Amino acid sequence: MHNDLLTRITALEDAMADRLYLPRQDLRGLLRAARGRLPRPVLRQARELVDVRARLASPATAKTLNVSRARATCDLLERALAQVPEGKYRRRFWSARVGGVALNLLLVIGLVTAFLWWQGGK
Repeated sequence: MHNDLLTRITALEDAMADRLYLPRQDLRGLLRAARGRLPRPVLRQARELVDVRARLASPATAKTLNVSRARATCDLLERALAQVPEGKYRRRFWSARVGGVALNLLLVIGLVTAFLWWQGGK
């Protein structure tokens, strides 16, 4: 029963990393990186899964776990991830990369121009 929940949390981590185009890391880091990409109430409740995973690590604390609440939180997070359009954040990632490269090129051109102007245009 608890192994199923742990497997489901791991699957949610993978789904978050894939769907939101985030670097693979632990659940706490993924939730922190997902700010602005998922609704705040979902993220607030999903933070409980970090505690659930820690409790599942020990058999003594796993007995005190509210399994139905953890499953409901997993369902909520799965529904929120399903509502994110496919490839939305991948496009943002690449457009930000292209914008960053263009800004760096403009900066280099500006510095070269300023240097040549400072040297008298030789």
